Order: sequence, then C-alpha cells, then structure tokens
Amino acid sequence: MDTITHGILAGAVSQALLSRRLPRGAGMIGAVGGMAPDLDIFIRSMTDPTVGWVFHRHFTHSLILIPVGGLIAALPFLWMNRFKNQRKEVLLASTIGYSTHGLLDALTSYGTQLYWPFSSSRVAWDWIGIVDPIYTLILLIGVVITARTKQAKSVRIALLLSILYLGFGVWQHHRAVEVQKQLAALRGHQLTHWRVMPAPGWLLYWRSVYLANGHLYADGIRVPWFSSPLVLEGGSTDATTLEDLPQNAQANAETRRQFQILNWFADGMIASIKDEPNATGDMRITAAVEGLLPLWGLKFDPSSGRAQRWTPPLSIRRDYAGLLRGLFLGDPRYRLLSTLPADNVPKSAN
Repeated sequence: MDTITHGILAGAVSQALLSRRLPRGAGMIGAVGGMAPDLDIFIRSMTDPTVGWVFHRHFTHSLILIPVGGLIAALPFLWMNRFKNQRKEVLLASTIGYSTHGLLDALTSYGTQLYWPFSSSRVAWDWIGIVDPIYTLILLIGVVITARTKQAKSVRIALLLSILYLGFGVWQHHRAVEVQKQLAALRGHQLTHWRVMPAPGWLLYWRSVYLANGHLYADGIRVPWFSSPLVLEGGSTDATTLEDLPQNAQANAETRRQFQILNWFADGMIASIKDEPNATGDMRITAAVEGLLPLWGLKFDPSSGRAQRWTPPLSIRRDYAGLLRGLFLGDPRYRLLSTLPADNVPKSAN
C-alpha cells in the first residue's frame, strides 16, 4: 500500500497498544517503523531494469526480518534524551509499527515476499487497492483524535472500523471472483490461471484477468454495495512466452533471466503491448480497468537481444476524472452479466 497509509496504520496500532506506556511518542515512533520497509525503493540499477521489481517488497517486507527492522527503525529514538528511560517501549513501538507493513501490503495485488528467504513467492490476496482513501481516512481520524485527547479509545474504534472495511473487501473480492467465473463460463473458457484485483474506486471496481487456451482476457467488474454486479468487457491477447521473444533475446542468458523475472513479478500475467514491437508488459495493472495497456514492462532489442524498461508515454494516464464520474453517476458501459450473449469472446488487442 502507499507509504503514508503504512505510517498511519502503524501509528494507530502503536497508539492503541502503547498509549499509556509511551503517551508522547507511540504514534510517531510506530509510524516511522511502519514506513521504514519502503526504503527498499531506493534499490535500483542503472543497467538492470528488473532490480526494482525484485527488491521492492523483498527482504525488508519479510516476516522473519521484523525484529531486525524494528530495531533499525528505533535507533534514531533510542539515543534521544526524551526517551532515555523508555527505550524498551521505543523498541516495542517501532517493532509493532514495522510488523504491520508486510501484512498490509499482502492484502493488495502488487505482491509481497512475506516468507523470504524460505520462499520467493509473492503473496497477494487482492482484497484492497494499493491506494484506498476510505481505509486511510478511517485510520487518520482515529490517530488525530487520539493524539489530541491522549485517549486510545478513538484510535481503537478506528482500527475496528478499518478491520471491518477490510472484511468488506474480502466479501467484495469473493463476489467479483464469482462474476469472473460466470463470465468465463459464458464464453466457454476453461480457466488455467486467474486474478481479480481491486481497481481504484472504494471496493466497487475490480479488474478481472485470466488465462485460457494460451490467451489472456481482461475485463472490468463493478460490484455495487447493494445491487447486482455489472461487467465491462475488455480485450484479449496472446500470452507471451520465452519463445515469442526475438531470437537474439532468446539466445542472451541475461535477457532470458530478466524475462523470467518479469513473468515471476507479474504472476504469469504478461502479454505483448499493442503498437510496441518486441515489448511485453505486466497485465495485472493497466491504464484502464478493462484495458491491455500496462504501466510497465520490458522492451527487447531484436539486434542486440538486450532488454530495457518500458513505460507508457507520459500522455497516457489513468482516467481518474472518468472514474470519479463512474463512482457518483455510474458508467453506462457496464452491463448485467445476463444481458451478454453466450460465446461472446473479446476481440484480440493485437
């Protein structure tokens, strides 16, 4: 999730547990601990475009590293005179804050290596968006009131409400998955791999991506809180494999390694990018909820076989204005599943 929300959640949990033992610093120290794991965004390489994909949400987010991370995040406070008699509490607040980070990230769709070094699998439960203003605002109100009143009741209520909101996300995700299954069945598809991920929009909008017969299909799903789900049919394209790369790229060991990293990072949801020759993108997260224009990928030089990072042109951004209109006024492009014709397969994007 975004770093600010991590800080707010970590501060809230630290306040709720340590407001009496550390009344003047629990929230602040917990927030620093909660944001510290995202320092891994500075791990970059000028020559390898995949380093950021590997090391963001890597060892700093691992469950086994929580005690070490909590200690490191606490160091600036342990030597302050203000906390010289409360060093145990400072360390506890920092560690509590740090411990919330990886688990919160695992609730999103990006993927988090919670079990490193025992497993390199990227945990992604797809229950809440990478940015969710409602979730953040609930926690922020509780943190601010508690900071002013020095009473933990407000932040504890906020934490309870935030947990209920996450539970609602689990239920909405379940509903969206059921719609995806029905949509695939309507098309006569046998799913081999699938994901349903929250899109920006208060747990109303979801992105459906699935693989069937070597093709990748993308659709938008709207799951209103109190009415029937709706579908916005997207497009389809061939899933990309190593054999689809230029011959020189296939022959280059380093390029093959980088391609495998992209495939691992994107959970196998990779495909060629329209109007971008020799470019392959991560189809989990795209400019439009039903679209096939990814926000990142790799482009392969057919002559040298080398890969470089690909990102869409600056002129292409998510249509947040349209999303807001859809949230408040509805989006007429979405239709009831029962109104879609059987065997209606989206047209290929390529």
